[in-house]
Amino acid sequence: MNGGMMDESALVMESRFVDDGIARLVLEAPGIAAECRPGQFAMLEPSPGAFPVTRRPLTFSGCDRSAGTVSFLFDVVGKGTSLLSEASPGDRIRLLGPLGRGYDITPGRWLLIAGGMGAAGFPFLLSRTGGGLVLAGMRSSRGIGCLPAGSRLATEDGSAGVRGLVTDLLVDIDWDAFDSVAVCGPAPMMKAVVLAAPRSAAHRIQVSMESGMGCGWGVCGGCPVPSSGGGYLSCCRDGPVFRADCIDWERV
Repeated sequence: MNGGMMDESALVMESRFVDDGIARLVLEAPGIAAECRPGQFAMLEPSPGAFPVTRRPLTFSGCDRSAGTVSFLFDVVGKGTSLLSEASPGDRIRLLGPLGRGYDITPGRWLLIAGGMGAAGFPFLLSRTGGGLVLAGMRSSRGIGCLPAGSRLATEDGSAGVRGLVTDLLVDIDWDAFDSVAVCGPAPMMKAVVLAAPRSAAHRIQVSMESGMGCGWGVCGGCPVPSSGGGYLSCCRDGPVFRADCIDWERV
């Protein structure tokens, strides 16, 4: 579903840190804003003509079609994301997108389950679904300001919410009360959530897989996802959002 991708020179409208090591970037990219869907991503060029030259994949955290802007929330973890976080309003960043398959947006009540910065795309998803219950697991209170209001939280160090993992928040969840389930985070966390869900809910769970991507549109072959049907799927082209029962979790 990359036929409508565009390569825009996007104007930086906002660039700031929202928490320790977590940056927010708002870019004016009217063409991409008109087409992007929750769960899709873009490839951002940190520094044209200089190291590193490879673009970085970031999921859309928000989209304002009337203003022609898209936004991103991301952890600053390396040279590429450091350069992106140093952008200033008025700068321009090349933006390739929208890329990949997003969430299948269906009517009804949604349950959104995130691990760490897996919650970055949930504000956009919530804006298109009309709301839902968000469960989030984090190592500490760092980053809770990025979560949608009303989220239920578990932290490994107990500094916010309940002490434990996001799977601990699933104990009292009535899975049948939700029409759709979205999961995003590290692969071990997503695997634990999928295995904790009753079999009757499996077809309603959509997972957004995280993978290192070289090109973002299915050419380099650098982001394989093991398929439940055997072989591999491409995270960037066939995903990054998949039905949970399409993934071979034993091979993830």
